[in-house]
Amino acid sequence: MKPIFLISNRPFTGKNSLALALALILKEKKYKVGYMKIFGKVPIKQENKIVDEEAFFIHKMLELKDPVEWSSPFVFTYEIQYKLFEEDGFNLENQILEVVNKQKDKDFLFMVGGDNIFEGYSLGIDSFRLVNKLNAKALVIQNWEGETSIDDILGIRDMLKNNFIGAVFNKIPPEQYIYIQETIIPFLNSQGIDVFGAFKRDKLLEAITVRDLLEVVNGGIVCCEDKLDELIENISIGAMDPDNAFKYFLRTPNKVVITGVYRTDIQVLALETSIKCLLLTGGLHPNEIVINLAKTKGVPIIVTTLDTFTTVDRIQKIFGKTMLKEKGKVLRTKEMVAKGFALEKFLKKL
Repeated sequence: MKPIFLISNRPFTGKNSLALALALILKEKKYKVGYMKIFGKVPIKQENKIVDEEAFFIHKMLELKDPVEWSSPFVFTYEIQYKLFEEDGFNLENQILEVVNKQKDKDFLFMVGGDNIFEGYSLGIDSFRLVNKLNAKALVIQNWEGETSIDDILGIRDMLKNNFIGAVFNKIPPEQYIYIQETIIPFLNSQGIDVFGAFKRDKLLEAITVRDLLEVVNGGIVCCEDKLDELIENISIGAMDPDNAFKYFLRTPNKVVITGVYRTDIQVLALETSIKCLLLTGGLHPNEIVINLAKTKGVPIIVTTLDTFTTVDRIQKIFGKTMLKEKGKVLRTKEMVAKGFALEKFLKKL
């Protein structure tokens, strides 16, 4: 069994998405695969066990027959938070190593580290410690944030030495893609570093659901509760005159339109375009005409007491930063990885 550790020094790099995509592709090639998220943060109860919500979703997508808790052997709950630093504590390292040893029948075990390379250090379950302990191969997943992104890759390579296998660039702005391919990757190759894939930023993968919106604005749902899992790729703000607003809405697909509850004219126009949700600020009840039209179109309406500026600010901060829990995103990632990841080269290097 080969443990493959996906690590990064920044949060929201797509480690879990890539791990799932690679595992699905290898599973189709008849390899036996496993998955483990080292540091669970969103506890849910399944089969009388506390597991991480994202890890549980991945466990289901891979149709793993292993106990569900193997996919998230440690979940940070409030109860554990108060017990961890007591004298008796928890031996989390051994707990994780035991679960790894139970999966020796696998060909590959994909293990996903924390949000950065030091997360879990005080608990003995940071990425570096476990990679070295397991003699695992570490693949660095790096968002492109300018030339400093190279520093993370080079630094992690030097710290992990022979356990470092290579890197993947993710969420590359389209205008930077050629520069990455023609300048950055050749430079890293010259430093002895293999780059197995470079993926552009993708609107669908960074999309959020109507359910995410509802939570982040602490809102109420007015209609079409069955549409909460619709994916939103764009934000439009309805703060202009109707003629300009309509042209603006027509150019922007799969969007949420955010406007004041009193702007009935804007709301009606928005509902005639490609819209996934109508989000009304100001906290008042929407016009019945708008509600009936939204029901006819199958468009959910959310109301919030927040003002428009605060609402937009909160929503923008969660794009590309939500948990993996939509099958559509999984299939999209798998398609991208199948086309853009050097799998045979990766397997050969393993």
